Amino acid sequence: MQQVSIKWLRSLLGYCSLFCLLCLTACGHTPVSLTLFEVVGAGKSIDKITLNPNLSYLRVTVGGDRAVLMVLGYLEPTTNGTIETWYSSEGEVLKLQNGRVVATKGLAVDWVATRYSSLHAWPDMVRRMSSEFSRQTDQMPGYRFGIDESISIASVRAPNNSNLVGVSAANLRWYEETVRGASHGLPSARYGLRLTPSGPVVVYGEQCLSNDFCISWQPWPVKP
Repeated sequence: MQQVSIKWLRSLLGYCSLFCLLCLTACGHTPVSLTLFEVVGAGKSIDKITLNPNLSYLRVTVGGDRAVLMVLGYLEPTTNGTIETWYSSEGEVLKLQNGRVVATKGLAVDWVATRYSSLHAWPDMVRRMSSEFSRQTDQMPGYRFGIDESISIASVRAPNNSNLVGVSAANLRWYEETVRGASHGLPSARYGLRLTPSGPVVVYGEQCLSNDFCISWQPWPVKP
């Protein structure tokens, strides 16, 4: 009974936190309002929920066995690209910049902060076969801060084992990122890009935050 009560309380707190986050508006941020029914879907499969066309959603697979919808909370323009902040109904937070993870909160493993250097923008990257850059992460739990990694990125064939939904992998341009020469190196990250007249757009990404905890994401619903 105590375990059930704690679980119920945590869910209630998560819903209340999400409601507060989604009702906030700030100067320079994209305002959001949304009913909890739309986020949680009243127990429905997230792929069958009727979505609010005025809002932006992200379909996120967490840990390989749980799919959730996240709602765009706000946009933060920076010199290196806009940071998107996404929220789930459980209060989880995912921040993306140019399709890559820059921070998470509330997951089993969190990248509290991520810093990239010598990273080519996607328009430049699609003209290359490969490149290298550096990444530094602060991770929780464990209070592991300033983890430096050298990353190689290269164009690869379309995978047949991704969590991509509603889009043929063969219709995207794929890139794989591999940690080089580190004992704590993570499994490879992958990105699927759609080439558009205005430039390449990341429509799928997957990143392992630890050796045994990975997430993937794609804008939802799928656009033609």
